Amino acid sequence: MNALPPLPALHATHGGIWLATAEGTRALGRGEAIGFVSETPTLLLNAPMVAARLGLSELSGLDLLELFAFVHPARFVVPTPAGMARLLGLEPPKEDALAAAFLREAAGALLARLRDAAWPEREGAWTSAQSLGRLRWPWASLVAPLIEKPAQAERWLFSKLPQWEESGPRPDPRPHRLEEEETLGRLAQLVGRDAEVREGQKAYAVAAARAFDPRDAAGRPHLVLAEAGTGIGKTLGYLAPASLHAAHAGGPVWVSTYTKALQRQLAAESARLFPDDQERREKVVIRKGRENYLCLLNLEDALQGGFQNRAAMLAQLVARWAAYTRDGDMIGGDLPGWLPTLFRRAGSTALTDRRGECVYAGCPHYKKCFIERASRAADQADLVIANHALVMILGSRRVDEGRPLARIVFDEGHHLFDAADSTFAAALTGQETIELRRWILGPESKARGRRRGLAARLLDVASYDEDGHRAIEQASAAARELPSDGWLGRLAEDLPLGPIEKLLAAVRGTTYARASAADAGYGIETHAAELDVGLIEAAAPATEALEALVRRPCRRARI
Repeated sequence: MNALPPLPALHATHGGIWLATAEGTRALGRGEAIGFVSETPTLLLNAPMVAARLGLSELSGLDLLELFAFVHPARFVVPTPAGMARLLGLEPPKEDALAAAFLREAAGALLARLRDAAWPEREGAWTSAQSLGRLRWPWASLVAPLIEKPAQAERWLFSKLPQWEESGPRPDPRPHRLEEEETLGRLAQLVGRDAEVREGQKAYAVAAARAFDPRDAAGRPHLVLAEAGTGIGKTLGYLAPASLHAAHAGGPVWVSTYTKALQRQLAAESARLFPDDQERREKVVIRKGRENYLCLLNLEDALQGGFQNRAAMLAQLVARWAAYTRDGDMIGGDLPGWLPTLFRRAGSTALTDRRGECVYAGCPHYKKCFIERASRAADQADLVIANHALVMILGSRRVDEGRPLARIVFDEGHHLFDAADSTFAAALTGQETIELRRWILGPESKARGRRRGLAARLLDVASYDEDGHRAIEQASAAARELPSDGWLGRLAEDLPLGPIEKLLAAVRGTTYARASAADAGYGIETHAAELDVGLIEAAAPATEALEALVRRPCRRARI
């Protein structure tokens, strides 16, 4: 049953603006449309886009995409009337003039699903609706009455998420030499019977297979540099021997890419190897950097008051998604890419681990962590698809641990040097240091930021460890030497506080003195040569302040 809400709907395109009410649909001008939506709660589809078409910086209303994210978390819909119609099983509007009326129909269909006994995403919806109601989410008054209160308290999110299980390390891969016929047979399986026969692709696959040969001497891995023209089928050319080696040797092959587009292509091509979805999940794992995954501790902080206003609403919708997501990937996973954009500068990136801030086993959600789960799934997979940066970091780390990545295919290898530069470079900036201060100290005064400092995050670990507690106190004392809120204004007024700000002020002064006027307003830089005495003298105290964070807390800590 369609629960059509008694609300008007507005649809704006470059060709015109239409308003649909219970009385019918009419066209209207931009000025009238702005006045109407300013005074009347109105159904919209993609409010930021509608605002841009009306010439407004922001626009409040009942965004149909927000309702969709609540009703069907972890499902994607093309954010257009036609896309919404396809997913909801409705007749798409045949012209723009009919789209406004369609929005009312689509809203009714989504609201009706809340009463459907077979609604698959019911669990947690009542609890989420109550939280969103307290935040004055525009849809709350329409959604909450349609969701029946569960007889028992809902098992929600942090208690619902499954725990990953620790498994023993896999045995070392078995040596196996791929024969030419075997490789070509797997290639034929991948391309299919009706595919065009490409001799270049076959030669490419046979050549790539030699990279998987058993080693003849320690420290001398087999290396194949292969190049082929566009359209020859390089991806399947190396997937054929790579998948065969993983199956025979019992060890993973890592496929490293530079672009996310190629990662998605590889994930799609893997369906040729493993048509069964469940088997494919086990055999093929996409590994990304930590900054791509939802951090459950950051989400908990946001839900408990770390986010305010619209940002808090986004956190609640992300929590709905987190309970149904396949892998917790916020960037390129099953979180709709349009969801964060609906909240503008609401800080969705603060929900990921962007700055290496994870406390690992010290986190109360460690056993349910999406990042740790992906890491362990990769250890048991046949094919692991990752990017150059992550592969280089893991490769370096695992060599130190005595368990190196044995087989790696670098696709888009010409980008390796750029990836290495960006991965292993370091930057000392005011923004980086203030984030580090907030991570260690937590909230200070009324400043916006994290709700938990390092002491709160490591409470379970350090509460019974005197040395650990002392180490955290020393880290907190050292962190107070880092820049705090208002650092940029103090630099502009030449009133820096603390050794780091004094160094940044000296760098700023030198750069402005040497940069040409044509650089003003853009990235300003100058050569780091023949530096003045004041800048050099400012570097030593700044170095000591940073070293205090690294050395002093770790000297006696056992955490």
